[in-house]
Amino acid sequence: MNRNCMMDLVEWKENCCQNPLLLCGTKGTGKTYLAIDFAKNNYSQYLYLNFELNQVAREKFSNEILGGKNISEIVADFFQVEPSYLSGVLIVFDEITFCPPLYRALEHYHEAAVLAICSQFPGKEAYDCFQVVCLYPLGFDEFLSAVGNEWYKDIIKGHFATEQPIPDIVHQELLALFEEYLVVGGMPASINEYLYSNSTDNVAEVLLGVMTRIRHSLEATLEPSDASKAIQVLDVLPKQLARENKKFRFNTIRKGVTYALYQDSICALEESGVVLKLEQENKENHFKLYLPDVGMLSATFGGQMNETIRKALIENYVMQTLHQSKEYSLSFWESEAQAKVEFVLCRKGIKTPVELRTSSNSKGKSIGAYYANHSNNNGERFLRVGDENFYSTDVLKHIPIYALFCMI
Repeated sequence: MNRNCMMDLVEWKENCCQNPLLLCGTKGTGKTYLAIDFAKNNYSQYLYLNFELNQVAREKFSNEILGGKNISEIVADFFQVEPSYLSGVLIVFDEITFCPPLYRALEHYHEAAVLAICSQFPGKEAYDCFQVVCLYPLGFDEFLSAVGNEWYKDIIKGHFATEQPIPDIVHQELLALFEEYLVVGGMPASINEYLYSNSTDNVAEVLLGVMTRIRHSLEATLEPSDASKAIQVLDVLPKQLARENKKFRFNTIRKGVTYALYQDSICALEESGVVLKLEQENKENHFKLYLPDVGMLSATFGGQMNETIRKALIENYVMQTLHQSKEYSLSFWESEAQAKVEFVLCRKGIKTPVELRTSSNSKGKSIGAYYANHSNNNGERFLRVGDENFYSTDVLKHIPIYALFCMI
């Protein structure tokens, strides 16, 4: 599967690997496969260690680094090679956070090319020491490539730039492919199953297996009480997102539960990319939580599909796509009168509301309420995302749902 961020890895190598590269992403997104594929295609040799699975390596590296030994010396000794050999190879350290001393020591290591893999998203301070690349589930554009329809991507990008409608027959084909994507999602395992069987029949089973592995990982890396709370949050997410008001409500877990009790667990879920958090504009501790992959959410609904569930899937898809943007920050807005704008994009102080139009009878009243409460829109058009073809007016730009990847 061609991944967009492969270009970031190649660029890192071309820039002489000045800092170690940190490849981050939720479990199941294909980090290890991508790293090995990159190594095979760009280096004559590579060395690979998984610190989650290899206890001997974990203990050796931890003890010897704490004892003051150099990383290159430890690697050469572990693999029984000369230290000079490391200058021409890529060293891949998988699940680096299972060896904290090595993770910390890498911040100052520049003697050889190192690609470290991490199932947690790092804080801002990591960007000073590492070249950070984030890997997410495949977006719809990557899905098109994986299923043999890469040529559609250039068509979509061209019409996004001109805002002119795509020929209707192509538009309908893309809508049909997007409906498949809502079920399959972007996890490599589910796409492989879809391609192998030419069907979505067993995709949910595969994705539920991925979610089970994620739960086991939480149990292995968090304190028991935090892991239990994190899993409780995951278990109620589908029910939360199927509601008309998708703000996270702790009483769906059990009566009397508060944000303070679950704050650390939600933070841990965010850091591992297992949930995506969207905060309400100007409202502290009011937020929505989404899954990192729309296929995972679809699998939890057990094959059900109605207008309410489809709206939940589309909103999850929009969140998982837009939160990857490096240009925008995201929030949502609600008025006291319950007018709702699902997403608000903010770039350089300018806010743009996004309306999700999941049915033809949407009237856009919430957008009017939003502008009535915000006087500083600077004449910006609002965005509408839905099933209709590209079109624009003086006040709005409509983007077909399948073209949303053009925004990031």
